[in-house]
Amino acid sequence: MTILQAAGIRYPKDYTLINLSLITSVTTLDMRNMLTELSYSEDLFNNIVSGYLMVVDAAGYIELLNLTGNEYILMSFTKSNDDFNKIEKLLRVYKVAKRKPEGDGNSESYSLYFCSDEMLLSEQYKVCKAYKNTAIYSIVTDILQKDLKVPSYKISLIESTFGSYDFVIPNLRPFDAINWLSTYARPSPDKPGADMLLYEDKFGFNFRSLQSIFQQQTYRVYAYNPKNLAQESINDDVYNVTTYEVLDSYDALKGINSGMFANRLLSVDPLLRKINTTDFNYYNYTGTTLNKFNITNNLVNRKGQSVYQTPQSVLKLIFSNSNQRTNTIIQNNVDTVGNDIFAETYIPYRTAQMSLVNYNRIRISVPGDPGLTVGLVIGFDLLSKDPNGKSGDPNLAGRYIVTAVRHMITMNEYKTVLEIAKDSVANQYADPNSQDSNWSKIVNGDASGVPS
Repeated sequence: MTILQAAGIRYPKDYTLINLSLITSVTTLDMRNMLTELSYSEDLFNNIVSGYLMVVDAAGYIELLNLTGNEYILMSFTKSNDDFNKIEKLLRVYKVAKRKPEGDGNSESYSLYFCSDEMLLSEQYKVCKAYKNTAIYSIVTDILQKDLKVPSYKISLIESTFGSYDFVIPNLRPFDAINWLSTYARPSPDKPGADMLLYEDKFGFNFRSLQSIFQQQTYRVYAYNPKNLAQESINDDVYNVTTYEVLDSYDALKGINSGMFANRLLSVDPLLRKINTTDFNYYNYTGTTLNKFNITNNLVNRKGQSVYQTPQSVLKLIFSNSNQRTNTIIQNNVDTVGNDIFAETYIPYRTAQMSLVNYNRIRISVPGDPGLTVGLVIGFDLLSKDPNGKSGDPNLAGRYIVTAVRHMITMNEYKTVLEIAKDSVANQYADPNSQDSNWSKIVNGDASGVPS
């Protein structure tokens, strides 16, 4: 089924606004005829969805309905006849802003800001619980269901995590507690590290590993094609990128300072009186990646080392309980310590993984597509600016994950703005030629070999 098969959809930016209702304690108001702009946003690194509705009000509804920030918005829009290509959400209005007169002063415009109701609940309550010998995904599920009262239809996917833990959650807000737990959560033995995230997409809440997201099939390949290139069909326009902006192409200093390329963990065990050193080297990383090759080349500096070989650039210190259980049971035959928190795994890996996933970032705009949601994998192609050829840009082309989505609807059009990111590249960067004497001079700070 193509995206243009809904009744009345003839052009790439057309849409069907099925429902846009403001639900108050007084009545339910249809807002479709008042719409100026509707913005609905998702973010992979935020726990909830949010947005705003900008309207023009000529009937004084803001006074008649006694709006207080305790209302709800029910929205539903689509471009096709299947449920996947529809967004339907019930969201909480939490404030009114940008209220000002319009035209002759007999009407006014204002914006209703909304978010998931769970966000307000999370701000109202605290979690103070003890969990013993429990998997982190079970703790996350418990908090969602019991502390935030998330209905079952809003829990989309909770992935299993590896290992059992003993935790006392020290009076944290529910989302803060889950985010804290996520830093420890290891997806599975074959997916190294600790890259679990809690986020809400169009289907509901997800607790997933980045590596699991990377393994998805590509949702669609989007390309930026200048308008002077002929389109074969109207659907080519639907999948064409209208604008793009490269937000982060590379940042070697950030990669070094964040511990993305290499980092070192010093873990102190006060019970066994040991200090362990754990080094992370991205060059030897065996986790799942979006594309085949490393995010940078293997430049060797004037001291004979690459960025992967300098873990001392980022040092972290933590108290660890690695192997405490095994050693104390053998000595005393008494279980007196908690389960291993695997600090030597989650800290070095998560430090690198959270930086890696955002190393290359691009913002693109496409004709509105309600099928687009955070956590999808898409392809992006950009024609090379090389005048001698029309091949794709070798550095920017490849598979990306959608890290943020903003669906924007006005009376005249519907567009989707995406932030996409990748942790690897589809085409390998060339390593410097170490046999080139001029290059070796340059690396060592000698400019005498540079041609004038």
